[in-house]
Amino acid sequence: MSELTEFEQARRRRRRKKNLRRTRTLVIVLAVLAAAGLLFFAGRQLSWGSHFSNLAASLRGGGGFPVTLDRQEVRQLLGVKGGVAVCTQGSVTVYNTGGVVTGEFPHSYNTPISVYSGGRLLTYDLGGTDWMLTNKTKTLQSGTGQGILLGGALNDKGTMALSRRGGGYLSTVTVYNARGEEIFLLDSNDSYLTVLALDEKGTALAAGGVLARGGALGCTVKLHDMTGRRQAAEVTMPGELLLRLQWVEENLLAVTDQGARLIAPEGTVLAEARFAAPPSAVAISEGGLLYAACGDSRQSEGVTVTAYDSGLNAVGSTRLTRRVLSLHAEKNRVFILTEESLLLGDAALAEVTDRGEEGLQQIAPWQNSYYCITEEGLTRQRL
Repeated sequence: MSELTEFEQARRRRRRKKNLRRTRTLVIVLAVLAAAGLLFFAGRQLSWGSHFSNLAASLRGGGGFPVTLDRQEVRQLLGVKGGVAVCTQGSVTVYNTGGVVTGEFPHSYNTPISVYSGGRLLTYDLGGTDWMLTNKTKTLQSGTGQGILLGGALNDKGTMALSRRGGGYLSTVTVYNARGEEIFLLDSNDSYLTVLALDEKGTALAAGGVLARGGALGCTVKLHDMTGRRQAAEVTMPGELLLRLQWVEENLLAVTDQGARLIAPEGTVLAEARFAAPPSAVAISEGGLLYAACGDSRQSEGVTVTAYDSGLNAVGSTRLTRRVLSLHAEKNRVFILTEESLLLGDAALAEVTDRGEEGLQQIAPWQNSYYCITEEGLTRQRL
């Protein structure tokens, strides 16, 4: 075999050095990724167990639906991942898609209110002092306090907010992270903050309610960046009653008895829509589509359900002759429960069909099915 020329030897040396640099870079990148993975796991390890127990509970087999309920009044029906939660006067019970009870959480709340997000259920006693945070199988946290509970909120990351009256203020909102540690405190001496909303990241808080200054009816919404990078903002709406707050990406959608506003984090009103009459039901999709049922079924005009896009432009409507009990927005459709039947419409309400089901008292949509309360008990229907 012929000997390598000086040029070929130099080229081989350069190639070995290049491969060595690539190997070193790869080792460094893998080390960084491994460290990041360990940090991520350490930060989330408290919630992995909750996710796994939820998953295991969802897979348990059972006899299916309908499921007979006890005689306690059903206050709320909430669709949850892999099942449904039934909030009654004496307990919160979670069922999986097979009708099996995966968790039952007794309480003695006078006015229980449940909120679901990210595999967790926050249930608090409106007007009382106690609350509990659960997943589908067990209680994660619970507590009580000195002040009367006015409202609560929860996001997918496990960030939780509770508003109380007492302690020298009309309202005090406390925000907790997923580990139950207090991360933000908001005191208000000019309003009762009964409506709360947390953004997906858990860094922005919106709190609103009845304004208690000046003697005139009105409401206010306070926007806070809990990281401190942006100044707090406030939007006051004289003569209006606040119904709902929901973050839509970086902006806040505020719904009152007279209309809706899209509000930027610094307090600028970006868009506004006015209602013809106070709504009997309201629903907001994850993408910010708004649905409002306005009017009186006893009048000749009936009830009009209007769909608004994320910019609060009216994009469609349907007129009904029956009282609307509730609205539910799920994916690209809206459920309209009336006192007579259940209607299903597309996102813009261009096509609305009657499901032909009577006697439904409450419904809770989830993905391609919905749960409902009938005379037979708790039932699941597929779309």
